[in-house]
Amino acid sequence: MADPGGPTSIDTVMFGLPRSTAAHLVPASRPALVDVGSDSTVPAVTTSLRQMGVESIEAIFLTHIHFDHAGGAGQIARRFPDAQVYVPERVAKHLIDPSRLTEGVRSVWGELTEKLFGLPEPVPSDRVVPVKDGDRIDLGDRSLLAIATPGHTRAHVSYLDESTGALICGDALGINLPNFDVVRPATPPADFSLEESLDSIEKIRDSGAEEVYVAHFGLVQGDLGRNCDRSSAALERWWEMFERERLESQGEEDLLRRVHCALEAGMEPIRPGQRRILETVNPAWLNLSGMSIAASRVSPGA
Repeated sequence: MADPGGPTSIDTVMFGLPRSTAAHLVPASRPALVDVGSDSTVPAVTTSLRQMGVESIEAIFLTHIHFDHAGGAGQIARRFPDAQVYVPERVAKHLIDPSRLTEGVRSVWGELTEKLFGLPEPVPSDRVVPVKDGDRIDLGDRSLLAIATPGHTRAHVSYLDESTGALICGDALGINLPNFDVVRPATPPADFSLEESLDSIEKIRDSGAEEVYVAHFGLVQGDLGRNCDRSSAALERWWEMFERERLESQGEEDLLRRVHCALEAGMEPIRPGQRRILETVNPAWLNLSGMSIAASRVSPGA
C-alpha cells in the first residue's frame, strides 16, 4: 500500500515572523487544512498552497478559535467553496457570528487587534460542522480522529491521522519554535486551565501518535514521551513561578517585571533575539493574564 503522506506545515508568517505559526495541509483524497492562521495571514497561506499545486481544499479543521489559528477561516472558506469547516462544538456558533469573539479579542489586545490579526469573516452556517471528542471525519483515503485536548482553552481539539500516526495538536503542547531549546507554555485568557492542560498532555502521550505537529511551529523533533515531559515540566515551572512572584508583587506591572527577571535569570536560557521572537509570538503578559484568571477561579478574590 502506498504511503498516504503526512502533513505539510504551511508558514502563515504571523506578525511578519517566519516559522512562528503554521497551518497544516493534510494531503488526503479530500485535501484538508488543519488551522488556517489569522485573517491577515490568508494571503501567505493561499500563496503557499498555489505554489504547492493545491487547487482545492475540501475540509478545514480548527483546533480552536483563537484568531491566530481560526481568524482566516471565513476567507479560506470563501476561496474554497467546497470545504466544510470542522470546529469544536462548544464554539461553532462563533464562526457563524464572530462578533462576540471579536469583542473578547479586543478586550485583550485592544486597538492592536485589527492591525495584528485582521477581523474574521463569518462562515455560512450550512458549512460549519461541530466536532466532539472521538469523532472520525472521512477524508477519502484516510480519516482524522478528533481528540479533545482542553486547557489552553476549554474548546480545543487535536486531530490524529491514524494512517500516518501524525497528530496535529494546535497549542496543547505549548510553543515549540524551531532551534529554540525551550518550550514556553501558552496560557492565555480567558479560560486557561492548568489541570486540563496537564491532562491533555497525558492524552497526547497516550494517543499512539508517531509524530506531533504544533501550531508554533510544525513538526516537533524527537520522542513523543520526551516532548510531553518537556511541555508539562515547562507548564508546571511557569505556574510555580507565577504563584511565587504573585505573592511578592505589588500589582500587575511589578508581577510582569519579576517574571521577566526570572526568565532572563535562567528559567528560559535563550539568546536575546530568540526572547524577542518568543515575546512577539507568545508574550509573557498574555500568559500571566490567563494564569491570573485561572487562579481567581480556584481562589475567588485572589
